[in-house]
This record gives sequence, C-alpha cells and structure tokens, in this order.
Amino acid sequence: MNTRTTLLALALASCAGFAHADYSFSNVSANWLDWSNGTQQRTQKGPFGGKNDFGYLEAEGGMGGNWGDLYGFLDIENPDKSTHEAAGQNRRYASKLVGRFNVGRIGDLPVQVYAHVYDFRDADFYDQNRVLGLGTALSRGNFWIKPFLGAHQEFKQGVGAHRNGMMAGWVLGYSFNLAGQAMMVTQWHETEFAREDAYLAMAKDGDVVRARKLANNGAVSLWWNATKSVTAGLTYRYADQKLGSATYQNAFISTLKYNF
Repeated sequence: MNTRTTLLALALASCAGFAHADYSFSNVSANWLDWSNGTQQRTQKGPFGGKNDFGYLEAEGGMGGNWGDLYGFLDIENPDKSTHEAAGQNRRYASKLVGRFNVGRIGDLPVQVYAHVYDFRDADFYDQNRVLGLGTALSRGNFWIKPFLGAHQEFKQGVGAHRNGMMAGWVLGYSFNLAGQAMMVTQWHETEFAREDAYLAMAKDGDVVRARKLANNGAVSLWWNATKSVTAGLTYRYADQKLGSATYQNAFISTLKYNF
C-alpha cells in the first residue's frame, strides 16, 4: 500500500470512528500556482529546487464535533504530465492529514492532542513530515484560530526518518460580507525550529548549502463564496528555507472550487 492510499484509508477510518459531526465539508478544485519572477531567478540556478509555475487538482475535506476535528487534502500537481518530465514539470503528489482531538479544557479553551502527516513525492523523490503535539482552538464572532506546537519527525529520501526539531503554527479564518458578497480570509502557517543538520542540505546560488535551522512556510488566502457550490480564491504562498531552497520563495495561487 503506497503512502497516498495509506493516508486516505486513515482518513476514512477516522471519519468512521467519529461519525457524529457538528460540521463537515468537501470540495474539489482546479488551481494555478504562479511563482514570482524573483523566486524563479533565485531558485533555477540549481542544482535542485528550481521553481516553475504549475497547475494542480485538489480534493479537500474536513469534519468536526465535540471530540475535535479532522482535515485532509490530496493534490495532483501537473496532472497532464508524465512522472518523468524534465525541468521540474513532472507529475507530483502531495497530501496532508490533520487531526485535533479534545482531551481536556483550561477555562474556555480546549486542550487538544494535535497530529499531522504531510507527504510529498514524485517518481524520484519523497519527503514526509510528521508532527505530534498539543493544540487548542479559539473563536470570537466570525474569527477563529487553531494554534499548535509539536515534535517534528521527517522521513526523507537519502536521509531516513529521524527527529527534526520542533514545529509550531496555526490555521485561522475570518468571514465577512463585502458589497453583499460572502467572503473569507484564511491563513495556514508553520515555523520549524531547531532543525537537524541532516535535513538542511538545500540549494542556493547554484550550490548546495546548509540552510538555517529556522524555517517558515505558509499561505494567506482571500475567498469569494459566489454560490453555495462555487468558491473562487486568490492565495499568497510563501516559504523561507524550505522546499529545497535556502532562500525566500513566494507565489500567487488562483483557485476555483466546487463544494459538495
């Protein structure tokens, strides 16, 4: 059983175990990621990690209740390409499964066990990030935020599976109306710190260098819920000392979703 199948099976099993949900959602989307010219100039000097624009298809879903919540997605990047295209234009796969499970409360805040697995792979490379720790959730009106802190293990081709420092981050959202239209701003962010040297070999200025032990990775999105079934979005994607390059990288992602 490959990793993508394993993640999807785990997601289905988890949903079966937590059949009662106060909310659930699912969608499919078509996306186009456009790296900035500066990012392409900085990263395409090689020897790896060069960034090229690409399209991808995504299936996404989640559910939540008084037990916590589950979220997951599966991306197929360059779906019209083969797995062995040159210049970074090959077909690739990315998936993520996130679970937050309530185990107690401190005042009005839940104490949650937090876990996530992010998996990326193509024909010649794989990298999987695993995080286990604690989180919580806070909401006020139309605003909500879910921060976490956990131990980070990475399973990477050529390195193996070992502890790789810590990870902290959050997801947040704020819904509002603009000119009578339903809108939402969301963000996901991850900061990795105290990373191990074995995982820090990255490309910069045509050489392989040791990246910093601190890295940031995330995105900020503006969503327009045009109808119950159709959502359009524009995302600012950013990363520093990540994605194979020891430099800052940024892009815009255009998205069109169909909500089930």
